[in-house]
Amino acid sequence: MKTPLNFQSFVGNRHVVEILRRAVKQERLPHALIFAGPPGVGKRTLAELLAQRLNCLQPKDQEACCACISCRKIMAGTHPDVRVVRPEGTVIRIEQVRDMIREIAYQPFEGRYRVVILDPADQMKQEAANCLLKTLEEPPSRSILILITSKPYLLLGTIRSRARVLQLGPLAADVIENHLVVQEGRTLEDARLATALSNGSLSAALACDVSRHREIRGTALRFVSLLLRKGSFAEVSTLAANETKEKEPFQAWIELAQTLLQDVYCAKVAPRRMGQPEIAGELTALAQATPRAAVVAAIEALQQLREAVPLNVNRQLALEALFLSEISRQ
Repeated sequence: MKTPLNFQSFVGNRHVVEILRRAVKQERLPHALIFAGPPGVGKRTLAELLAQRLNCLQPKDQEACCACISCRKIMAGTHPDVRVVRPEGTVIRIEQVRDMIREIAYQPFEGRYRVVILDPADQMKQEAANCLLKTLEEPPSRSILILITSKPYLLLGTIRSRARVLQLGPLAADVIENHLVVQEGRTLEDARLATALSNGSLSAALACDVSRHREIRGTALRFVSLLLRKGSFAEVSTLAANETKEKEPFQAWIELAQTLLQDVYCAKVAPRRMGQPEIAGELTALAQATPRAAVVAAIEALQQLREAVPLNVNRQLALEALFLSEISRQ
């Protein structure tokens, strides 16, 4: 069972939470809502918390109790009046929407409201979206539809116009960092690194393996150092053999190496914009020892390699050739 949550303990986007809290208290909740925002900011979690609050048997201070049978069923995903519609394969099909419409035509089985969550709603096929539109025009009583999306522009304009759109934004760094330290028990150093890599997404921060990142970053930094300081080709060749075995990990490794080079550039022109405070000293030392033009050329060369990787080039040879080309240019 999931860790109990309610509106009060939801992380970030407090303005959206307060809008929902007031609407529930005043019994003026729209029949259709669109929760829009980037991945990992809690859109689906917030939808489930709303369903929990609406159907809680013993709400306390306008919060779900997290203890009654209704709350426990919703947290476990077994409540008969709370349904999540997900893609079958890659799309939400018209048959799924028709089944949902038939279901919400009836009064709730156990709770006060039927709540249907479509996630992600932007993956509805055209005919499914048109079918849903008819229900939005004549919504059943005691039913709430919540459409989850990180791409609201892909929803039909007619659907957006018939639903209340609530925009969730990326979480502030201090909010994510505090949650990781206080609630997850991570060290401040690990929390800061995970936060820096999360791009405002709590789920990404929670999933971040900082130990693995540091390991990969170490080899990427070694390559950057060899590239800028005209290091040993034999060492680069060995490193390339280890890092180029699989396409996707190599792509991520190259992206990280390019990010490190960008931080080297920032160390030269705008130190406050560096994104790797843990290794700022090493990056600053590289910046001081390398002409700006050489750093820019290396960044551009890695970008070209990133673009070539999906074309199934020989990754080891490409990395070695990049190294030889750049050190001959310096």
